[in-house]
Amino acid sequence: MEEEISLVELFNTLKKRMGLIINMVLVGLALSAAYTYFIATPEYSATSQLLVNRTQETEAIQRTDIDTNVQLINTYSDIIRNPIILDPVIDTLSLDQTTEQLKNKISVTTAENSQVFSLQVTDDNPYEAAEIANTTSTVFKDNLNSIMNVDNVTVISEAVADTNPVSPNNTLNLAIGVILGGMIGVGIAFLLEFLDTTVKDEKFIVDELGWTNLGTISMMSADELKSENRPSAPQRKSDSRASRSRI
Repeated sequence: MEEEISLVELFNTLKKRMGLIINMVLVGLALSAAYTYFIATPEYSATSQLLVNRTQETEAIQRTDIDTNVQLINTYSDIIRNPIILDPVIDTLSLDQTTEQLKNKISVTTAENSQVFSLQVTDDNPYEAAEIANTTSTVFKDNLNSIMNVDNVTVISEAVADTNPVSPNNTLNLAIGVILGGMIGVGIAFLLEFLDTTVKDEKFIVDELGWTNLGTISMMSADELKSENRPSAPQRKSDSRASRSRI
């Protein structure tokens, strides 16, 4: 029974502060929209694909050769993001950024048991992102033989500039703003209710304080107060006439 009453009280609190909650939702939506459309810098992505295919001594491809190629991708991923590759890329493109900054823009991904891996570059310029991806792939392919004494990488797909930003995610940001605004509004509503120490009903006096309720005073509207205090003019006239007749 107590649990049911608590749920009712929670619902009444939310209902009572619904205006506050709605205002906080609108504030959260406005702030997230301002950040998404006016503050956040759009990021663009470009991807090139490379194939690892070890040179075979025989025409038949063995399963062990494929497994070796797949395992090499992890090593190649580390090499691609190493200064030995990135420094020549920076020099070739005359990039105004450090090796660490360029490294953070590059990611290497691959599907499970696949000999193809993708080199993805994220930048605030879609054309520069594609140029960096293609240059990095070329520099890696050309220098792999001198680094590992192997020549088994082929660029199978060059990066193309995509003018559709991958971030920020407008819909997701707006949804997060609405949710956070609603959560803050609900939190403030319960906080205000917790800090409100006024007596709200007879139950608190009787059950919580153990006092006896001696009576209640009903709330009167302004119109009711005016009608109660307004004098009755006809009654006064009749009373005065009666007094005169007695004299």
